[in-house]
Amino acid sequence: MNRADCPTVQEEQLLRQHLAECEPRAALLVELGLEAGLRLSELLGLKVGDVWHAGQPKSVLRVMRHALKGGHGVRRRSVRNRQIPLNAAARTALMNCLGQLGTNSGADAPLFPSQKGGGHLPIQRRHGGRLIKKIFLGAGLDPSPVWAGHSLRRRFVRRLYAATRDICLVRTAIGQSSIGNHAIIPRV
Repeated sequence: MNRADCPTVQEEQLLRQHLAECEPRAALLVELGLEAGLRLSELLGLKVGDVWHAGQPKSVLRVMRHALKGGHGVRRRSVRNRQIPLNAAARTALMNCLGQLGTNSGADAPLFPSQKGGGHLPIQRRHGGRLIKKIFLGAGLDPSPVWAGHSLRRRFVRRLYAATRDICLVRTAIGQSSIGNHAIIPRV
């Protein structure tokens, strides 16, 4: 697979049609990946309070430095907190999931809880990848050549770049330190 590969518009439409039939938290994982451009590990690290307040989805997702790639250890000072506006599709997905399931667990509970540990721990990256792959297969898409957790991020980047044609804005939105070390510039 080429690192720059990402799903086509038609494949994204097929996937979105299938999300209505999926388990709400798994569908939310894919929807937030497509709409917020977060890495899989950043998605899995979200807490309910990061996206939900007073019975409503938040309009801005604040991802704290410790949850971001490189946000701990030696490079910690170079990584900044990120604020990501959540569009209507992301807020609707949150409302469908959290409104349906309820949020009795509190703001500090993981948004994507593991069955292990009584729901107090987030699911692991490997399990998140399997959930995404299962959804792709259910939508009739072959996940091996294009689809993976990171391709959701690439799809977000392509849509944002197509709408703005501003590579610096895209770089800031996804939290990349440099455009030179990542294949974020879409192929023409």
